Amino acid sequence: MTLRESVRRRLPVLAVVLASVAATAVGGAPAARAAGPAELRLVPPGADYRAGLQRQVDYWNMNRLSAAALNGDGSEAAAPAAGWDDTARPWAGGGKITRTVGKLVMRMRNADGASATDGLAACTATVVKSRNKSVVVTAAHCLRVNWGLNAPLDLNQIATNALFIPGFRGENLPRVAPGTDLDQGPAIGPDVAPHGVWAVTRAWWTEGWAAQANHLNNNDMAAMVVDSPVDDRPVEEVVGGGQPIGFHQARKTPRTNFGYPVANVKSHSGPNFSGTGAAVIDGAPNANGVPAAQQRIYDGRSLLFSQGPSWINREWWWETNSDLMKTQFSPGSSGGPWFKDFDPSTGEGVLAGVTSHFAQSAGGGLDLVAEAESRAPSPYMAGTHFGDQEEAAFEAAQSVTPGA
Repeated sequence: MTLRESVRRRLPVLAVVLASVAATAVGGAPAARAAGPAELRLVPPGADYRAGLQRQVDYWNMNRLSAAALNGDGSEAAAPAAGWDDTARPWAGGGKITRTVGKLVMRMRNADGASATDGLAACTATVVKSRNKSVVVTAAHCLRVNWGLNAPLDLNQIATNALFIPGFRGENLPRVAPGTDLDQGPAIGPDVAPHGVWAVTRAWWTEGWAAQANHLNNNDMAAMVVDSPVDDRPVEEVVGGGQPIGFHQARKTPRTNFGYPVANVKSHSGPNFSGTGAAVIDGAPNANGVPAAQQRIYDGRSLLFSQGPSWINREWWWETNSDLMKTQFSPGSSGGPWFKDFDPSTGEGVLAGVTSHFAQSAGGGLDLVAEAESRAPSPYMAGTHFGDQEEAAFEAAQSVTPGA
């Protein structure tokens, strides 16, 4: 599991399992390289395209959206008593960022065909400038992840439905009670989705991710094409323009990143938990030793940002295609944008990367404990740095005609 937030929980044994997988991958032969980015088509083309597009959107109602987009412990957000800082704070400004960044929710199924297990998950994604005006960028693991472990561990997953909500207004999303029938519920309205709801029709992830779809690979990026069954305009026109996207941007320079953190268990500065599983800030340090005054509760409703220096991530003995920041985010923020030269007065910057996974320390390294869904012991996160492979995935997405 990664920074994508899922309504399903894994077993503690995964820490041992993932460590074993990592050791095997590091010591074994490298994965075979795929020929270019891999495509996932969620809405087939042809005469049934419009009906298929509508079915993708109709799967999501307010109840199902709530189950995917909000935290699973039932707690509402709480700010740290000591105040927010540059490692995480709610975005209180305006500008293009409030229209282009949004919530991505997915239905994930086991990809091996041996299990019908499926669940809901949430990430963050961004509308970018593109030739077809229909491209949204996120992390590849939001759509596809494979640690080589099939049912019952469900670490071989693929999205079968994905919905993007630019400018998501989570404060207007009611929480559903346990046991609620997710097949029933009101339609998602403009109070939650002010710029509409957009089905992901096609997506491309990088060549590296196609060859090895887990965080032993650092090319964790996907470019998606989105479409609406009720609005003939492309998403860029609806939101007033996309964010610029850049490749091979200067590294070891300041970054500003955004996301919708959801989870509290897998959060470095998260709260403690009661015997019933409720998140509580009870005056005691949390499992990472973070004092109560610095603890916070996330609920998935709000867009947060982090800003500060970035540096190149090192895993084991080599530099990777990802950068590091000190960022107090949690699952749900996966796929969120990492901007170079972000201007808070306009809400625009150059999208140079996306949030990928927890880092072991300021020195980098893949955090296998956090990957196994126990508490994240480090406040550092890795973001995919956009290079040749990410550019190829983006080029594939911007070159198609939506619906074709």
